[in-house]
Amino acid sequence: MAVDNAAIFGEDDEDDEEEDEDAIFGEDDTTSNHLLVRDVEALLMRFCPHDSSMLYPQEDKRTKTLKYACRLCRYAETSSNPLIYRNLIKKEVKNVLTTIPSAVSDDPTLARSHNANCENCGHHEAVFFQSDSARTDTLALIFVCCNCGHKWVN
Repeated sequence: MAVDNAAIFGEDDEDDEEEDEDAIFGEDDTTSNHLLVRDVEALLMRFCPHDSSMLYPQEDKRTKTLKYACRLCRYAETSSNPLIYRNLIKKEVKNVLTTIPSAVSDDPTLARSHNANCENCGHHEAVFFQSDSARTDTLALIFVCCNCGHKWVN
């Protein structure tokens, strides 16, 4: 009976280990990941090689380019990327109707319409209000049926 020493002692090919690490850490060799890494490197803080103080972004007015300069000595270096800050918004944009609870129809402070026609149950009473979401710049009204809780925009 032949025994595989590599299997017993956990010796695998180095290529397999690298693939496993890539799968664990989500790394792959796509171009978009390299571009993202390059952008992140451009946004890292820079330090003066002479006195280790932080380099601050400044505009070189003669050449109209971005440079990083030390405030303690005269050291300055030009930037290869004009980006100094990136605001990444990771909030997921959802449909406004999915965020409204059906129990809003029980709120006595909301305006009520007796002329609304629910497509779901045919009832004619609904509460309505304007969306307070900052991402919607329309003046559309949101209706909620008082009978079944169906929501629609009018």
